[in-house]
Amino acid sequence: MAKTNCQDQWHSAYILHRRPLAEHKVILQLLLPELGRLSAVVRKRTGKQRQPLQPFQLLTLQLGGRSELKTVLKLEEQGPGLQLQGLALFSAFYLNELICRIWPDNLASEQLFLLYQQALQQLTLAQHQASLLEPALRQFEFSLLSELGQPVDWQLDADGLPLLSEQCYLWQHEQGWQPDGRGWQGHVLLRIGQGDWAAADCRLAAKQISRLLLQPWLGDKPLQSRALFQSTAPAGDPSL
Repeated sequence: MAKTNCQDQWHSAYILHRRPLAEHKVILQLLLPELGRLSAVVRKRTGKQRQPLQPFQLLTLQLGGRSELKTVLKLEEQGPGLQLQGLALFSAFYLNELICRIWPDNLASEQLFLLYQQALQQLTLAQHQASLLEPALRQFEFSLLSELGQPVDWQLDADGLPLLSEQCYLWQHEQGWQPDGRGWQGHVLLRIGQGDWAAADCRLAAKQISRLLLQPWLGDKPLQSRALFQSTAPAGDPSL
């Protein structure tokens, strides 16, 4: 990962967040291929010149400016926005908030844009198959952590030894898995690494581990999207 300068050219982009700057201007948090997340000012337009400023819609835009805060010079739709509803919609807002909270502004990434697109596609499918919701969220969270330089090894412990099914482990920051009788069972960690989400104990452990690893990045400020999700989800829903 490295800082990058954005030259004037056409880029694919998603809007992660928007907030008003002045009567006719908006600051956008954008996600772009290779460039990662960046901030840009766009002038609002109405009527026939109305600009698409909705989340979960693939856009094409041209950026200008030499400072870290860019200016959107031109903006066009690449296609219709995703029609997300209910828990899938709140989960997608969670992805946006997560990126805005923990991904540094103007930090390039080769994979983040693709990971985000894949997660949105999985959330679209989860509207019709609820069992896909948790795997989509967990896979994105762990992939995002890996992009930030904090990958989880689901096969080896901190000493480079294979995880044992019957052993329990705790996660030690900047070290990895350490044998500990109070931790998660090795067979659960191995199944998470294999993408086996069928068992409830694997899904619960993955959620607990992702929260543990994300907490230092997020700090103590609550996630608004998580509160929205929990206010709508059925009682006991473990997804967020």
